[in-house]
Amino acid sequence: MRAPIQLISHVGVRFQTPTGEHTIQFGDTAQQVQAVLGQPERGSTDTTLYFDGARIQVHVGPGGVEFMEFATNPKKDGVDVEWEGRNLSHMNAIECAELLKTLNRGARINEAEAPSSYVFENLGLTVWQRYALENAIDDVGEAENGGDKDELEYLKEEVEMAECFDSVGVGSQEYMKGYFS
Repeated sequence: MRAPIQLISHVGVRFQTPTGEHTIQFGDTAQQVQAVLGQPERGSTDTTLYFDGARIQVHVGPGGVEFMEFATNPKKDGVDVEWEGRNLSHMNAIECAELLKTLNRGARINEAEAPSSYVFENLGLTVWQRYALENAIDDVGEAENGGDKDELEYLKEEVEMAECFDSVGVGSQEYMKGYFS
């Protein structure tokens, strides 16, 4: 099992590769990222680099790396990410959102797409999932009342898949401000 990727608020990420421990910091160039992660996948652009094998998406702006997002859902072969000693990949999505809200210490939170997505300005973190766990649980309750067994089975599988966030991202201070303008 690989060591979890360490998210460092407003700084970057630290992780283990076969060649040792590496850090990608906000402001690094695309070439510096490639020196660590190798060639990006097809479909990458000058501003978005995809590393599917590593389950990482790197956003590069005029000043270098601005944002990194990781596919983290363990039920979808995601990678483990840790922030401040907490494994966010395996944390229940509802509990994770509540914990991050508390730790954000009153700073702005973008909840425009809640409960599927949250942006925590102070922490420099984002969490996202296609189908929010809260919504999936509500839909199971409605299906139980409606009696549609096929739909109920499907929705129960969706609840299981939605237990954890699909992705966790970490951004530079400047990038995070864009969520609030």
